[in-house]
Amino acid sequence: MKWTTPAMVRLGNLSFRFRPVDLAWVTVLLAGLTAGGMIAAGLGSFPLSWQQVWLGFWGLGEDAMAQQVLWQFRLPRIFAAMLVGASLSVAGVILQSLTRNALASPGLIGVESGASVTLLLFLVLFPGLLPGYLLPLTAMAGGLAVATMIVLLSWKNDFSPLRLILVGIGMTSVLGAVAELLITYGDIDRVESALMWLGGSLHNVGWADVSSLALWFMVAGLPVMLAFRQLNVLQLGSLVATSRGLAQRRALIGLLLASVMLTANAVATAGTMVFVGLIGPHLAKQCCGDRHGILLPLAALSGALLVLVGDTLGRTLFAPLQLPAGLVIALVGAPYFIILMARRRDFSN
Repeated sequence: MKWTTPAMVRLGNLSFRFRPVDLAWVTVLLAGLTAGGMIAAGLGSFPLSWQQVWLGFWGLGEDAMAQQVLWQFRLPRIFAAMLVGASLSVAGVILQSLTRNALASPGLIGVESGASVTLLLFLVLFPGLLPGYLLPLTAMAGGLAVATMIVLLSWKNDFSPLRLILVGIGMTSVLGAVAELLITYGDIDRVESALMWLGGSLHNVGWADVSSLALWFMVAGLPVMLAFRQLNVLQLGSLVATSRGLAQRRALIGLLLASVMLTANAVATAGTMVFVGLIGPHLAKQCCGDRHGILLPLAALSGALLVLVGDTLGRTLFAPLQLPAGLVIALVGAPYFIILMARRRDFSN
């Protein structure tokens, strides 16, 4: 069988078409995530050997200190980085497909701005009003509220990708101005504690955050991956979708809600990482094109690897100083994205 010859796999009533080259890319990315996780688990102020990491992961290590460092600090951060990257990248695929715009990202629908402003309000203006464990949930609620408002304002008679983009840009600009006011005139000590989160930091994540990320990814991400046919049809335009008998309104609402849920949970846990939802889908498209059946899992793996590498570099390059993963990804991703877009003549798909 040739690398590009399609093959069919059936799972009950579902059928999946793939190419051997697709499986090869999945294998490469999974191997990269495994190697990256092993390296990240061993690096830090208390270095661990590969043997200590491997045995400790399976609970076979005899070094109690190594076990504690691995399970209390390293592994939660590694898994959280992967889940944040996967969530933002899948959300980016959804928005780029629905809007048929290669420059769309989760920040387009105001989730990142809504979560950021909500958290800043409680950290800068009302510190101590809520316990720390409720702050991520509060940020998620703010992101969901803003995204819902943008969708409602842009939905006039029918869904318009251009209207969604314009309303999203306007709302994001207003929220960005509010955030700047809070940062500029807020108490310096309170602002400083919020700036690390705003840069996209995984510094204080724990197993509770990992559980929340995994739960929301299963609730919103997995159904999207099974809805790849709807995304393939919607990307062709409303006329084609109607001719294929697709219930567009229901599909659009469901997919937009899934994108909002994935983005809100990731941003509430790790802060704003603008370029992940933008670059992750494009990295996957370099491997498989616009075939959503394989694009969605490849985008999830690409985003997971992107955030894992960014977080590992951020906490080790200038140790003990820790750079936020979002900052590292922006520094590396922005030049790459500029070069990638400069090579394209069509930015509409």
